[in-house]
Amino acid sequence: NAIQSLEDAKTALNGIYRIASEHSYYGDNYLYYADCRGEDVQARIDKGPGRRVSPYYLFNVAADDAFNITRVWNQPYIVIHQANSLIEKIDNGNVQTSDTQEIARIKAEALAMRGLALFDLTRLFGMPYTLDNGASLGVPIEIKTELPTHQPSRNTVAECYNQVIKDLTEALPNLVTTKSDGHQNVWSVKALLSRIYLYMNDNENALKYAQEVINNGGLYTLFTHDEYTSVWGKDFNSESLFEFYFTLTEPSGGSGGEGAPMVYADNVKDWNNLVLTKDFLDLLGEDPDDVRHALCRLPQKPDEDILPTGSTGHPKYLTKYPGKTGDVLTGNPQDNDLCIIRLSEIYLNAAEAAFKLGKRSEALGYLNQIVSRANPNKSVSDSELSLERILKERRKELVGEGHAFFDYMRNNIPVIRKGGWHLPQLPTDAQVINAYFFFKIRCAESDSTTIAPASIAVSFITNRPAPDNNGKPNSPLPRLGTQTSGVVTKKDNVPNVMIIANPAPTKPIFGEKMPRKVKIPIAMIKIPKPREKPYVLFS
Repeated sequence: NAIQSLEDAKTALNGIYRIASEHSYYGDNYLYYADCRGEDVQARIDKGPGRRVSPYYLFNVAADDAFNITRVWNQPYIVIHQANSLIEKIDNGNVQTSDTQEIARIKAEALAMRGLALFDLTRLFGMPYTLDNGASLGVPIEIKTELPTHQPSRNTVAECYNQVIKDLTEALPNLVTTKSDGHQNVWSVKALLSRIYLYMNDNENALKYAQEVINNGGLYTLFTHDEYTSVWGKDFNSESLFEFYFTLTEPSGGSGGEGAPMVYADNVKDWNNLVLTKDFLDLLGEDPDDVRHALCRLPQKPDEDILPTGSTGHPKYLTKYPGKTGDVLTGNPQDNDLCIIRLSEIYLNAAEAAFKLGKRSEALGYLNQIVSRANPNKSVSDSELSLERILKERRKELVGEGHAFFDYMRNNIPVIRKGGWHLPQLPTDAQVINAYFFFKIRCAESDSTTIAPASIAVSFITNRPAPDNNGKPNSPLPRLGTQTSGVVTKKDNVPNVMIIANPAPTKPIFGEKMPRKVKIPIAMIKIPKPREKPYVLFS
């Protein structure tokens, strides 16, 4: 009964945005997860188990790690739960108002946030859609409020994506087409749809929505070359399609109080966790006149800041989050909004989708908007155009914005992390990482179950106890099914004897389609070389 008036509904909606911007979601893990699992950003030091950043980078996250797994699962489900609650109150007529247009907008934004949260959960805890057209298991879909005793089962990745698209497309008619700083609008949702369809390899729709956003009537525009170095940290810049707004007067102390921008800050800020890799600096160094060099800075105290070993003398700090003043030296990264989707990504989405559709001229046009903005004397020719070249530009432009690892996964491209100043603790099988890797759902014996480095992408059925549930309807760890998807290596804690499908299928299979099974010791299972087709294992 707390939501009865239009103002109550607005307050509830603001709460949904705030929860999504907090620690364990965009205020921390979801912003940097994909970057520190790629090849352009790395941990400055190994902070040990259960700490920020380095377990992701080293691929040694424990399955029961509260900081890096459990809370990362819970927080988006809290967003979903709160969105469900608000939507139900509106649909049931609890909100007394004559302003039907405004209440419809509030419901649409709640739908958009529910869709975004489900998408984020699916891409972190599910296999890439492109692996098997979404046949693998994803996460539970929750579209209504439930009691604490609720025990949901997992949906497939395809079902999750379909629900995400349903939420976003249902939201569109009632969203505003004007700028709505800090809120979702038509353009931010269409931008998200462009991203989501790209993840699905539905390039027709990815291009369609990207073009609609690009042709937005001048409401949003690309940074110019001249202003590129001075826009970072400023509230709601010309490219910002959707961002979370923060002030230092908030109880958490701004966005940095939740953790996200501070992980990139110079070590003098005390929080530093992430630095740029030599691979990235070499990539950017291919063009000495690229304006994006200005976002890479030397340490403020170079004589003291010598880690990681080998990085001395290199501009290892990324300065996309300097604080609202834009001054890296005097600004406070905690006083920094979090931009979730911006226009440059949409141009690159359009370039990639157009290229995959064989529309080379269109792809070149969109790609060169970004390339020539970085250096007006540079452009990509038709003979130079390739998927590799487009993805290279994504690396240069979107570093530190939460895309890298997902770009590798959805394109089935291995991450190669060698040389430079990578930490000596980086295990061999976390130096070349096959694209199909994701978090396993925590099992009851999680004290001894760790996330394995990716060597084999599999879908398997365990004989372990079913995953537990923490009793909250907004964090539904599944426990009805024991089938799960994941990666297994000889280092993983799995039964000594596996049942392997014979012959090994080339993609995940389920139920009655399973071929003849033969028991063999796990030590005899051949580990495929990178890019080989995966085995499917059963225990």
